[in-house]
This record gives sequence, structure tokens and C-alpha cells, in this order.
Amino acid sequence: MAIERNCATLMLKARREGVTFGRSLMLGHQGLGLNRAGYETFQRLSGAAIETLTPAYADGLFRSLGASQVDVMDFSDYEGANLLHDLNQPIPDVHRAAFDVVVDGGTLEHVFNFPVAIRNCMEMVRPGGRFFSATIPNNWCGHGFYQFSPELFYRVLSPENGFEITRMILHMVGPYGGWYEVTDPNTIRSRVELVTFAPMQLLVMAKRTAVKPIFAAPPQQSDYTPRWQPTKPGDPAPINYEPPRPWLSTVMPGVARLLNVIKVGLGLLRTHTLRNRKSFRPVPKP
Repeated sequence: MAIERNCATLMLKARREGVTFGRSLMLGHQGLGLNRAGYETFQRLSGAAIETLTPAYADGLFRSLGASQVDVMDFSDYEGANLLHDLNQPIPDVHRAAFDVVVDGGTLEHVFNFPVAIRNCMEMVRPGGRFFSATIPNNWCGHGFYQFSPELFYRVLSPENGFEITRMILHMVGPYGGWYEVTDPNTIRSRVELVTFAPMQLLVMAKRTAVKPIFAAPPQQSDYTPRWQPTKPGDPAPINYEPPRPWLSTVMPGVARLLNVIKVGLGLLRTHTLRNRKSFRPVPKP
């Protein structure tokens, strides 16, 4: 696990916008995935002495962002963690609201009990603090237990749970791909789905706005909740009908199947790729 260039850039932008990194917590002792050119770029942008940025671990990165204390939470101390805890289990009270910044640099997909783990992360953030996650949404099958959808984070890091998402960025793994702001599915009343050739990474930044009971009501997928609302008198009854069978499928079934494959492919290109501007809006990198 490592804080790579895109995540470091997002955190640097947050620092410039006034986010305080005073007491920062890493989930797992994150490495620093910057090459020499990346070091030099970060040095120029942050003003940090390049000697403080070492590839072994990202502690120096957090200090360059203004952290006065950098803690590491892990299952064991094999990489020098100073806070030992299994994220599958609820955190002790001493860690609740204890950190200005909590950073998941690629840990949560490896924790089986995700609802408990993400709740732990949220509870450890102080009011006004930030939770960062650099995680895997697509083309990482087998990397961990899970791949995460944007919908999951929008529903979990929500005002009902005392959070608001301030940035959600999708990008191709590596330093060269562009950034795409990801739309909340609830805003466009449509699922945000993605099919890509290359592995993608999701960057999430959320602010804790209030201390509220987390998951007092379980998060629900936004396109289902309207369907569960009770109907009112006068609402039209749903229409159920069998669509007409295209004549081509009867006369020339092979051609009909080929045309249907083309139609489905073009539809996916429009709705399930980064070409879908309703779901993915290109934004300049900071």
C-alpha cells in the first residue's frame, strides 16, 4: 500500500484550501509511491524539503502537509504501527473523534467486515476533520475482498451519518490519466456504472460535519428507495406488457442477434464509460 501521486495531489490541494492535518492517521503504514520527478513536483508545490520525503513510508508527506503527529493503525506492528487494532472490530473509545485526518490508502478493500471498518474510520475523525480514501472501483478483481462503487461512498459518507463528500475523483492508475469528478447517482437519478480497459482508482474526500449516530438507518441504494415509497390514491398503476417481437428476429435470427450485440455495445459506450458526462465530468488536475 502506498500514497501515490494522485492521492498526494488531492491532499496537497486540501491543505491549500485550509484543511488541517494536525493529527493524522494512516490505516496501515503507507509507502510513498512517488518517483524522483514526483518528489520534485511535490517539493515545488508544497515547499517541503525533499529530504523529508522518503520512499519507505509516507510519514514525511504528512509532515510536509502540516501534520504535528502521524499515527499508524494496523493489525500488527510488523511495519511499525503504533496503534494496533483489527478494523473488523469496533474501535475503543480513546480513538473516537481523535484525528484531524484519517487516510485509507488502500486498506479497506482488504478488511472483510467493511461496515464496521468504514464506521471505525468515520468515528475516528474529529468534527470538521477529513476522511480520505484512495480505493479501487474497477478492474481490480482479486486484489482484495472488494471493489467499491461511487454509490457506496455517497450513501455512507452522507449527512444522515454526519458527513459530506467534498471531492470524488476517478482516474486511471498511474500518473498520466485525466481526472473525472464523479456525480452522485441520487443527483442524476441514474446509476453511475463503469466499464474500462485499465484499472481505475477512486479518490474520496469527505468532511465530518456533525457527530451523529452512524448507520442508525442502513444506507440504501438511491435508485431503489423511490420505488419503495407507498403509492398514493390516484397514482397510475404500473403497466406490464410484452414488447412486440421484431420481425427480423423471426425472418433472419442471426442478423437480428448481431444487430442486437451492436446496439448493446453502443449503449454501453454511451452509458458505462468515461464518455458519459452525466456521471463523469473531466476536471483539470491541480
